[in-house]
Amino acid sequence: MKKRHIGHILLWVGLGLLLSDLIYRHGIELLKVPTSSMEPTIHTGEFVLVNKFIPGPRYLVNDPDRYNRLFQTHPLQYNDIIVFNFPEADTIVPHKPGESYYLLRRQHPGLDTLLTSEHWGELQALEVNQRPRMIKRIAALPGDTLQIIRGQLHLNGHLQISPKQANDTLQPLAPGIPDPYVFPSSNNHRWNADNLGPFYLPRKGDAIALTTDTYPLYSRIIRVFEGVNLEQRGSFFYLNNRPIKRYTFKMNYYWVHGDNRPRSFDSRYWGPVPENHIVGVVKHR
Repeated sequence: MKKRHIGHILLWVGLGLLLSDLIYRHGIELLKVPTSSMEPTIHTGEFVLVNKFIPGPRYLVNDPDRYNRLFQTHPLQYNDIIVFNFPEADTIVPHKPGESYYLLRRQHPGLDTLLTSEHWGELQALEVNQRPRMIKRIAALPGDTLQIIRGQLHLNGHLQISPKQANDTLQPLAPGIPDPYVFPSSNNHRWNADNLGPFYLPRKGDAIALTTDTYPLYSRIIRVFEGVNLEQRGSFFYLNNRPIKRYTFKMNYYWVHGDNRPRSFDSRYWGPVPENHIVGVVKHR
């Protein structure tokens, strides 16, 4: 075989590999579901196709000021099943990669000692696209005000009935019984997984008043997800040491639930999903 023909073959092989990599990274990906949080819709160990063209291939995901999508075929909708990077995985415990560092911190006040005594390893920081991925269903969209009352989701004052919920027969917790493991893990909000809110889901360009009531709800969004140096001093708030009364959001935020509500670790426990964490949509039968 002539060298020129070999060169042509190698070129086409190289282009094929490049195209396959681009499709995998930005187009379609086969994903194995590791947990039961989406049962009975999607079972543990089942493979699903993730369509990254919805909402669109993302880039500069680790920079909230420059993050964007190459294009957007159509916006995310209610009840879309999405794959996303776990928002609480900006910090992980190496030997407990499937658990939330922040939940472990709340459960174990002496976590720093356990890291050494139990050989859990040194804490690691992860960029957005390095964080473990989850699969859940969109329950609320940017701009919605959501509230969970006795286990029932209300959006903008209207009860939402979802046939996908697997906990219709469960007896929910009573209102006013605080759960420290439920968003926003604040002493000022006596919320639990069955009685939560009202909470306004930020939309890009929205501005909120910063108060001692709103700050616990949005502080992680502002400081961690949007990378802003915001701090509270008494009842006053400072952005880069300058006093501020209102904050304008850089990104959209989504609220997600698992269909298997009793066994789903979802937004009820760790809050909204920033749009730059969303990988794509799962189309399921």
